[in-house]
Amino acid sequence: MHHQVHFALIFAISIFAGGSITEAFQFPKIKFVGLSTAEKYDENEPKNRVKKGLEETALLQQSLEKHCNKNDSLIRWEPQITESYEAAQVIFQEVAQSGNKRRCLVSFPSLTRPADLDKLSAVLQSSKCKQLLGLDSVECELYPSSPAPYIHIKFDKSVAGDAMAEDHSDVKDNAASATKGWLKEFLGKYRLCPYTSSASRAAVGLASVGVPVGGVHIQVTEPTTSSSSSATKAARIVDAFWTEVVTLMQSSQDEWATSLVVFPEYDDEFELFVEVCDGIIEPTVVATQATEVIGRAWFHPYYDADLVGHTDVIAGHAVPHKMVEGFMNSLNLESGSGNGETIEFEELAASNNLVRHTPHATINILRRSQLKAAAEYEKGLGAKRPKPNSIYVRNAIRLSNHK
Repeated sequence: MHHQVHFALIFAISIFAGGSITEAFQFPKIKFVGLSTAEKYDENEPKNRVKKGLEETALLQQSLEKHCNKNDSLIRWEPQITESYEAAQVIFQEVAQSGNKRRCLVSFPSLTRPADLDKLSAVLQSSKCKQLLGLDSVECELYPSSPAPYIHIKFDKSVAGDAMAEDHSDVKDNAASATKGWLKEFLGKYRLCPYTSSASRAAVGLASVGVPVGGVHIQVTEPTTSSSSSATKAARIVDAFWTEVVTLMQSSQDEWATSLVVFPEYDDEFELFVEVCDGIIEPTVVATQATEVIGRAWFHPYYDADLVGHTDVIAGHAVPHKMVEGFMNSLNLESGSGNGETIEFEELAASNNLVRHTPHATINILRRSQLKAAAEYEKGLGAKRPKPNSIYVRNAIRLSNHK
């Protein structure tokens, strides 16, 4: 089973951040209108026209404007973007900054996988995303039906628009400081992750598999004003997440090994935080195939797996308490004597939740390449390799002993 390898770059408990037994969002069967399936070279394909130079790119943009019957002030033209996760960052930036705009239209002529844009559109068309983000409608059109692929979003203006945020620099500074303290005094102190000891030292011990030590990039999202809508807050969270994905992917491993995106204004709203993570972030990660490059995990001051209500491993979340208890009992039997260390279920559940408790609502973004490297490293340990799933049991018992 895929959960038998216990590794992570900042949180050992984040192994499942990249794949799940049960998916939170199932894509409907999509008929990609106008999507070319021919493998032969098509000189009129948008990305090929962009490669011809600025003049051809400008002609392509004009063709799209004519096709959409929109003026150039409405269309956001992004010919330099090739990766789907970069497109997601641009789209959610537009959503987060919608303000008094009624709509936005963004085109990505150079996308390597334009079909991902249609899948992302399908996610945004779901009733959950429309409700959480304050969207009215979402449509997508691909080449050759359109000269270039684009996504068109109309905002529900019955939802209050964005408001200018006040200066919350003190909140941001305090949240960053608290998170650094958590990394050192909790995660590092109790060795909950074998590869991270502080904000400046992550991916430790993986040099033999080509992974250098790097820092933890901490990005604190500035709170919105008290008059901001829940849709504005949700859009900010998703925008911050995708912005940080791009930051991490565009940085070197020795600069930033992993990222923490911190959202103080969700500190008292655990269930809403999870709803945004599970209902928007996770399905958009799957839609853009960003699972190929990142893992992710949700943390919160009041993280409670019982409120999540999952019985199987799902992306972003802690391993269910009952599953950890099963691991503990199995390891106890495997010890031969049956005298392996165990704790009562209530204690185990409390400690298993505690592993996910951070000073503020937080999302951890991990590099997929480093997760794979950590797995390779552990395979090379041979007989010294920890038993499968033992880290979840070890962490729960360790925290129970130090309460």
